[in-house]
Amino acid sequence: MYNSRALITFGLMALLCGCSPSINDYKDTVRDGIKTVPHVQEIIKMFPNEPTDHFITQYGFDKHVPVQWNTVVYFYGRYEMDYQVDVIVDYKNNRISKIEGIPIFQLMEVAPNHPVVGTFSSGRTIYEKDWGKTIGAKGDFSVIGIHLITNSPVAGFDDCVHSWRKDRIQIEP
Repeated sequence: MYNSRALITFGLMALLCGCSPSINDYKDTVRDGIKTVPHVQEIIKMFPNEPTDHFITQYGFDKHVPVQWNTVVYFYGRYEMDYQVDVIVDYKNNRISKIEGIPIFQLMEVAPNHPVVGTFSSGRTIYEKDWGKTIGAKGDFSVIGIHLITNSPVAGFDDCVHSWRKDRIQIEP
């Protein structure tokens, strides 16, 4: 993975310094992506009351570097799922104009009883085909062989989530 906080902070500094595109352009583009990027609405519906972030890395920077859509959701007091797909941004109209590449879901579980709270003990990549099976099973990951612990939050998880999210601009649809 990448250090999303560093990328986002760097991107936001460029946006806030008056460089084009503006922070409002960014927010409008993310709002468009929340509605139009495949699987984002499925994630929102699957985890309606869980902390969720949507952001774009490499927004407005080097045209030779892929721009990536990200949706991150934290749930059951122990899991983080990152959804990523390369996109083409229409900067003039503040929208996602095209999806490129293969959507990837990365499911990670926080290690309970680890001396560094927020350290992940396991991770699993979920590809689009298996994601479709999970959606068909109304969010039951066991149909793809993943048995989630839904009733045993990890101590300190919420504090970690807050620290991970604090540098991200929260954008509502």
